Amino acid sequence: MTKKSRFGSFVTSSGGEENPTPEQGVPTPAALMPEPGPAAPLIPQAPAREERRAFSTRVRPSQKAALDVFVMDLKRAGWPISQEAVLEELLRLLQEDEYTRATITQRLTRL
Repeated sequence: MTKKSRFGSFVTSSGGEENPTPEQGVPTPAALMPEPGPAAPLIPQAPAREERRAFSTRVRPSQKAALDVFVMDLKRAGWPISQEAVLEELLRLLQEDEYTRATITQRLTRL
């Protein structure tokens, strides 16, 4: 009784030939190459992570409460947002947006 190969004739050659031809089911190197598919979307490089430093300041209780409510609203909506993330985004907006900077300057320098 001859034991049959587990993978059948696809992997093993039939008839005792040493070098089977591609017609016998052995994949050619070209067949092993993946077919070109749709272009993968470009993944942007992650920004460098900057060191964090403590930033403690005194604020009006009403402003702190507004920040707390805003963060809790985001968390209830399923966003894992912290107060630090909100404050960093506000500071980034102040740094990058000319209109925001002008608006804040105007509010702070009102007579």
